Parts: sequence; C-alpha cells; structure tokens
Amino acid sequence: MREDAEINIIRDIQSLPGKHKSFVTKIMRLFSLSVHHKVFMIIILILFILKKISLLQVLFFGTCQFILFTIKYILKRKRPFECNKNIKLLENMNFDKYSFPSGHTFSAFILSRIIKNNFNINLNFFPFLVGLSRIYLGVHYPSDVFGGIILAKIVLQFFSP
Repeated sequence: MREDAEINIIRDIQSLPGKHKSFVTKIMRLFSLSVHHKVFMIIILILFILKKISLLQVLFFGTCQFILFTIKYILKRKRPFECNKNIKLLENMNFDKYSFPSGHTFSAFILSRIIKNNFNINLNFFPFLVGLSRIYLGVHYPSDVFGGIILAKIVLQFFSP
C-alpha cells in the first residue's frame, strides 16, 4: 500500500468519531494501553506467578519481543505523525521510536493465542481492536498493523506456545 493512501486511511479513521471524539479517543487509548510493553510485562508476570502460563511461554514472549524489536531497528520506519502534519498524535504514553511492525498488535495477537490455548477463551477480535486503536491514535500505518499480525502468524507457525 502506498504511504499517501495509508495517510488518507489514518485521516479518515481519525475523523470518524465526530462529536464523540474524546470518548472514542479514551476507548482507543484503553485498548492500546492493555498491551503497552509495561502493562503487557505485568500481565505476563502475574499469569506466570499464578501458574497460568509456563516458563516456556514466558520465554516465548521474551523471544517474540526480541524478534519484533530487531525488525523495527533494522527497518527504522518513522511513525505517521512524524511524517505527515495532517496526522494527529492522540497517544499520550511512551512508545518506541519506530513504526513497523506494530508491536502492540503483534503482542495482542500472541497474547490472544496463549489465552486461547491456556484458558480456552477466544479473543481473536482483540488484536484487530488494538490494531485499529494504533491507527486511530496516529502512531501506526495500516501496513504496520498488518505487519504485526503477519509476523505473529509466522512466529506462531514455528513455535506453538
């Protein structure tokens, strides 16, 4: 997808809420916060302490994050709000410097698979809501989100947590 087409998609998504923008922004921030790396690590730690996930799964999460950040630092794609003044940054928490692939979407996809395997709870919708929130908040291009999903699917093909 061409970058200018992606910018138009982001602008369209950011303009959808209309007069409910502050409410929608709060909801999107909540989805995003749920897999912020600090919150994500706390969730993993709590699940491990409660013996709901195994040490192997904790190590799997760590390996996934290493793979993710290696790709980000090799590709070094700037975030949409940095590249286009028409994209509003609606995110108020810290994030890493690079955009591709979406780490929040990647982590949400991996976490939803682990929850399905360990608790038999289907959260397949969750990574897509997180991905949409990242686009809406202006910190990711749609291709970053798709990249996060594809990377998670690839990793899960090689490792079954």
